Amino acid sequence: MPNAPCRNQPIAYDDHGNIPLDVPFRKLRPQDISLYLQLDTTVGRKTCRQACAHCFYINQPAAANRSIDLAEGRDIMDGLAAQGYRVFPMISDSFGRDGTFLRLFGDSHNRDFHQEASRRATKTMQRGDMWTSGAPLLDDQWQEYLWTGIENGFGNVTITFHGVLDHDLELLPPEDYPIKGVFAGRDCERVIARIHAFNDALQDGAACRAERIPAHLLAPLDINIGVTVGKHNHSREHLLRYTAYFARLGISVLRFNAFHDHGGRLPQLPLTAAERAQWYRDLKWVHENVPLDFQLGVDEDFGSSGVDAMGFPPHVGWCRAGQQLFAIVPDPPTTVASGDSGRTEHIGSIAACVDAFHPIVGKLIRHTPAAGGRPGYTLEFFHDVIEKLQRKRLDGSYRDGCFAPEMLSSKAVFITSAR
Repeated sequence: MPNAPCRNQPIAYDDHGNIPLDVPFRKLRPQDISLYLQLDTTVGRKTCRQACAHCFYINQPAAANRSIDLAEGRDIMDGLAAQGYRVFPMISDSFGRDGTFLRLFGDSHNRDFHQEASRRATKTMQRGDMWTSGAPLLDDQWQEYLWTGIENGFGNVTITFHGVLDHDLELLPPEDYPIKGVFAGRDCERVIARIHAFNDALQDGAACRAERIPAHLLAPLDINIGVTVGKHNHSREHLLRYTAYFARLGISVLRFNAFHDHGGRLPQLPLTAAERAQWYRDLKWVHENVPLDFQLGVDEDFGSSGVDAMGFPPHVGWCRAGQQLFAIVPDPPTTVASGDSGRTEHIGSIAACVDAFHPIVGKLIRHTPAAGGRPGYTLEFFHDVIEKLQRKRLDGSYRDGCFAPEMLSSKAVFITSAR
């Protein structure tokens, strides 16, 4: 008699919407649309402290080195949310800018994580999510960063992990890791240990600062790990090593995303469609056969090849970018109208694909009254460009549920380093 599958937590998936792709965009309401509001795409000393060779912030000219005042970013978020849009504020590192993002955008999330056929929100969605390379949490003031997060409603720390493990679950030397400029896996171990120490002090009541914080905010911080999967680490054996390794370190979520070759620097690393399909089958096998004390998660950038093996709702793997999901990137303000009623400016571009930042399908508009008062913000969509993209997805020009790699490999997208 075959063994029953392990009773692990359901696998989490990205959920960008489930309206059929053949529904015209003009029929959608703001309530149907999610926006990744990119507030600061700069990398380096003041933010993530890294220069990852594959980073889309570095390698996509339409998104590189863009920023907007974070206080105005909060106004933009609130203004668009009031119109019905679901807005996810983003910065290259949540702990960058000396904690300003944490104080302004408390209890916010990076995207929607759901699970099961019912599309129920995962545990990560219960408290705000702080995304980081990990490097800021090696600063002397690392505890201050975590306190600031807790005080403002954050409860998750999501860290990007880069490393390959040998059969003894030891990290291979960082110089052998194919993606350069990343936060080393050994340093990530140190950060995880620091968060555990912080949680222990929180639970022991040793921190007098806790007395000033509402009790419902004082739960231990959950540690979520993101691992990028490419040719260097995509086998079932790699999955087994990662799950055993992070079980030893103690985490809440282990989420995988697919390597995309932003910048064209590492063309040997992206998985083929067949390899992505096999990876889905291996992840499903691990979930059913290995007892886990944390939740597994998968990014929608793995696409649709083989996704049926996961048992997700049928829309998962078929990204709604360009229909129900868009990215907004800051632009230098450009005045398009000025008169007695005030000034109208384009201050941002709307991109269809949130990974490739292409094509540009609209503008973020700021309306400033002539008599003073707070500016207002609206979105102007280029319906003809969106409809052209929809046709490509429906007629087979773009075949995969994640069409970013197809755009990245086409001559229509200029891929280069922005530095």
